[in-house]
Amino acid sequence: MKNILSYIKDKIYYIAGATIVILILLIVISSCSFKSGSYEDIEDEMVDAAKSYYETRTNKLPKKEDSVIKVTVSTLIEAELLDEIVDPTDEEITCNGYVEVTKIGKEYSYTPFLTCKGKYEPKHITDKIQSLKLDELNQGVYNIDGEYVYRGKDVKNYVKFAEKLWRIVKIDENGVASLVLATPTDDNYYWDSRYNSQEKSETGVNTNYLDTDIRKTLKTYYNKKFTTDEKARMTSTNLCVGKYYINEDDYESSGEVISKEKDCSITKENEKIGLLTLHDYKNASLDEKCTNVLSKECSNFNYLSNSDSINTWTLNSTSNNTKDAFYIEGTIDYDEAYSGRNINPVIYLTNKIIVVSGKGTKSNPYIVR
Repeated sequence: MKNILSYIKDKIYYIAGATIVILILLIVISSCSFKSGSYEDIEDEMVDAAKSYYETRTNKLPKKEDSVIKVTVSTLIEAELLDEIVDPTDEEITCNGYVEVTKIGKEYSYTPFLTCKGKYEPKHITDKIQSLKLDELNQGVYNIDGEYVYRGKDVKNYVKFAEKLWRIVKIDENGVASLVLATPTDDNYYWDSRYNSQEKSETGVNTNYLDTDIRKTLKTYYNKKFTTDEKARMTSTNLCVGKYYINEDDYESSGEVISKEKDCSITKENEKIGLLTLHDYKNASLDEKCTNVLSKECSNFNYLSNSDSINTWTLNSTSNNTKDAFYIEGTIDYDEAYSGRNINPVIYLTNKIIVVSGKGTKSNPYIVR
């Protein structure tokens, strides 16, 4: 035992030295790993630097709701808050970019945009969708009146956003993407629950979307289900809440929209969240006999006709009376506004949204930022 202790005592300096060397090597390796990191690590560093930058420059932060400013990578480097960025897979390539700052209520959201030329150049969602080709069944994205619309029964339009799975319905002429929740809510909701004096019964009232229960439900969903950063990636849009006429004598094949311009006879401006319209449902079908929104053939070759995933009130009501509103469950039908039904909320992502990864399938959805 004494021999062992004597041996350790003689070698203690060597052991301590070796230990220090090992620790230094571990620190160096860890440091190198962090610097090489991933693109996501770099983007996190950009956000941290931007937050530090504005801590002492609060007067430069946006003042109005939804207003946006940006700070470039070069500005953050000059402020000594960020080192020069090199591509983590190729140190010969220098990266650049910027961080957008959006005012959401009393808070601010920071969104990084990084570009490492030839290596990491995420596409805006509009560019991604426009470049897609139709499959062998002609399913995919179609240009309809300047909007890029998904059509067909089996289309690759899944998106992961706000920890939920959504489906891209269309991208409008301004690059705003409409996303419908891929599965309906568990709870049922009234389209409207007011006493209808014209019908002299508790059927609900469909005359003014602005006053309906369903609009209040959607606003509550928006406020509770999305974080500040997620809201910064969403935008307002004009919702088409026009009414549709039902030909009761020939409901199987007839229907007329009271509007000469799509279904926008009535529009609610600057809404953050909505529902599908009957026109969305019609456009998603590839059946040539889907000639108007109430044609039963519209359920053919239509991903929105899957009642397991789409079971929802729509934004539209009837012009025949003051009590009925339309819903989608396989096909389009209508019911009293006071009836309880599921909903598939629809949200609107800004034209600055980029696709980071994914193939658009249910198992490998687009990941956006």
